[in-house]
Amino acid sequence: MPERPVILIADDDEDVQRLLTLYVRPLDCEVLTARDGEAALAIAQSRLPDLVLLDVMMPKRSGWEVCQALKAVQRTSHIAVVLVTGRGDVKDRLTGLQLGADDYLVKPFNRDEVVKRIAALLQRKHRDTYSAGELAKASESMLFDKASGLPTMPMVLAQLKEMLIEQGEIGIVYVDIEQFESIEAEYGWAFFDEFLRCAGEAVAAEARNRFPKAIVAANLVGGSSFYIFFESRGTDLRQETAFDHMASDVREKLIAAMRERFPNMQQGQIGFFVGAARIDYRPQIRLERQVYQGMQSAGDTVRNAEQQRKKELTRELRDIIRRKKVTTLFQPIVWAQKSAVFGYEVLTRGLPNSSFRNSDVLFGFAREAKLAWALETVALEAALKRLRSFELDGKKFLLNLEAEMFEESEFRIHEMVSFFSEHRGNFVFELTERAAIEDYAVFRRLLDEFREKGIEVAIDDAGSGYASLEAIAALAPDYLKITKGLVSTLADEPIKQDLVKMLVDLAGKIGAKTLAEGIETVEEYEWCRDLGIDLLQGYYLAHPQDEPSIGDEEVEASLKADAARRLLSAAR
Repeated sequence: MPERPVILIADDDEDVQRLLTLYVRPLDCEVLTARDGEAALAIAQSRLPDLVLLDVMMPKRSGWEVCQALKAVQRTSHIAVVLVTGRGDVKDRLTGLQLGADDYLVKPFNRDEVVKRIAALLQRKHRDTYSAGELAKASESMLFDKASGLPTMPMVLAQLKEMLIEQGEIGIVYVDIEQFESIEAEYGWAFFDEFLRCAGEAVAAEARNRFPKAIVAANLVGGSSFYIFFESRGTDLRQETAFDHMASDVREKLIAAMRERFPNMQQGQIGFFVGAARIDYRPQIRLERQVYQGMQSAGDTVRNAEQQRKKELTRELRDIIRRKKVTTLFQPIVWAQKSAVFGYEVLTRGLPNSSFRNSDVLFGFAREAKLAWALETVALEAALKRLRSFELDGKKFLLNLEAEMFEESEFRIHEMVSFFSEHRGNFVFELTERAAIEDYAVFRRLLDEFREKGIEVAIDDAGSGYASLEAIAALAPDYLKITKGLVSTLADEPIKQDLVKMLVDLAGKIGAKTLAEGIETVEEYEWCRDLGIDLLQGYYLAHPQDEPSIGDEEVEASLKADAARRLLSAAR
């Protein structure tokens, strides 16, 4: 007979404790109680309940602090945490999500909703409960990188220590994927997971070809780097220069293998940083420390190459700005509930053969190199030239702009603003808030100057730390662009679903439309539609294109096919 589940109710209000205890009685649980955060943490650590209901505002320790403490330690990380509060705005829920909370209840409670949510979490925990043998297998699976299928360092450390003692030395090759952020940003996370898997296979194949007894490991779960450990004694790698030559050869072989697997990627997009080092066994030093010191030495050679690469990229970016070598593309934005294109986000990239083929990478690196304003100027000039070359046809065009740019007098008299004024209702400034806005009242007046010219305003990254609720409330944007961090895995995470619902409700209250970006799967597409989001954007719908009208028919045909498929599925 299964044991009764244990629930801890932590709230400094005795009436709330009694009420929640009464609500959970139908679940046949053992109920523990605590009146402050310290007591709640102590009870949770000693009794290991199945679920904790945590009041956010408690004496001694807040519910947020207790949640963070429980989720940060392996022994208590499995405990389901439900935050209970009278504060139900987006910011509070984001805080809970970031701290690892499993769900959120807002006072005043609805009995049926409380029972339903707690029962669902207990059922999920029951499904995830393992026997001792199964738990060992599950723990072992966590030590394998799911993307590449390779073991991580903790899994191979014992083998490496044995190899070091037996052989007296170990060779190490460290492999890091070059521009991995650029690949994921341009092609999406699903493609990049496949790229990682193939990269792991290529590294393992190269290791087997060179070193019969090689041990290959992923550096971290979900990371972009790998280690090859091999018996170096008796090889011709005693000289440091030999290691350098070997690392260079491994790099070329890996690039060739990945180009063969991904022939449609541009040549410069596939690259690896490779470094090599050797560990000489020293009995007086702890074995683990010798292994990790060797790993650091191999990594240092790569970091030097990365620093050199950064200098090269800075020179390339300066050349892009000086010669105005950028490409303007248009990514379709579609109505969620209609089979039609709403408008386009105007994207700026480097030329196809440059290192900056992705907009996020281009502008992110420009901010790091203190060249953002110069790049923005070139990007706006190029966009204006393209926009003048075709009919706008009543579509909306969204342009990304840093918040700091709005205060620049040079920008406010820019010829682009005059062009936008001539085409009232066609343009939206997508405000990216990477730095704090010091005075919202002053900034709102600046935005009103543009609104008077018929230019609308969107706030980018709604639902992230960048786009604060304060900014949304003070600036009253026309569009809330929901960050891809909330869209990704939306189907599997109830808190994300609640956050998106709240943003949709918030947008309705201020008269704004919602736009979800980064949609890459049919599940993300359907969840965003079901949650009431107005507009959708992402690779699942359409990739950026050269002309705003090219491909619209294909996009709309695909949307109609999706709608027909859903109707057929519902009929069945």
